[in-house]
Amino acid sequence: MSDAELTVPDLRELAESWAVSLRASGKSRETIRVYLRNVGQFLTFCESVDLAPMSRRTMDAFLADLLDRGREGSTARGRLTAVKQFTKWLASVNELDVDPFLGVAPPTMDTKLVHPLSDEQIRGLLATCRTPKGATRERQFLDVRDEALIRLMVETGLRAGEVLALTVDDVHWTADPPFVEVHKSKARRGRRAPFSAQAAVAIGAYVRARRRQSLASSPSFWLGARRNVLAYAGLYDALERRALAAGIEGFHPHRMRHTAAHRWLAAGGSEGGLMSVAGWSRPDMLMRYTRARAEQRAAEEAARLNLGEL
Repeated sequence: MSDAELTVPDLRELAESWAVSLRASGKSRETIRVYLRNVGQFLTFCESVDLAPMSRRTMDAFLADLLDRGREGSTARGRLTAVKQFTKWLASVNELDVDPFLGVAPPTMDTKLVHPLSDEQIRGLLATCRTPKGATRERQFLDVRDEALIRLMVETGLRAGEVLALTVDDVHWTADPPFVEVHKSKARRGRRAPFSAQAAVAIGAYVRARRRQSLASSPSFWLGARRNVLAYAGLYDALERRALAAGIEGFHPHRMRHTAAHRWLAAGGSEGGLMSVAGWSRPDMLMRYTRARAEQRAAEEAARLNLGEL
């Protein structure tokens, strides 16, 4: 069986054979338990985002999700190590043609700085959503949808999973002020995330375009262009295409969350307000997401304070 054909159920079954092999090689019971638990968590993630498990992109998303939820770099390394041991064994018993994670580097022990997008880069993303004359209905729909997605994500900092979990009833774009209700968060707490009138205009345009889609009656707010509800792979591809067209290197949807956090503080928003909107319960998460531009914000704040005026 080739790697492209291996499904999550296939891999769960193969993990049982792997456990037997680990016992035969003399691995301790605790080591085997940890390996199986970590591989199981990876496979559960694959199911939750509907991504092919034997894909480098899936592993990148898995590691980013771990760091997003506040896990240390050492934890992410442990998860990756277990999965790599599993795929190494799969290749050795000819269940995989090629080990897809052979060259994946482990996350650094100290969380890597993720630089937020600049205002110019955000404008570049939005510029790719301008529909040219004579565009197909599909192109028109995707341009309207993606502008709404970009504006919502860079303002609210919603995680990709939270964006995709939004229902029609969760998006209060006609309210004053507009907001979304987030029911499914990593911390399992509901919250409200406000957004601007400009984002509300973009979302309103998407809602009107959405009414003409075949799945307009679906409770899921975000739709694909071809009779489908938007899933993680579709969101990833859509944003990555926009970033490529805008000339943004090293893009990942996770950068949108960092961008929202930086922009909130840079505009004078409070740390407590940001924690509430972003769904963080620990101050260290705020520091992790905002430290990349901390010096820039400090310099701007010093200029506003004008402490040399005596």
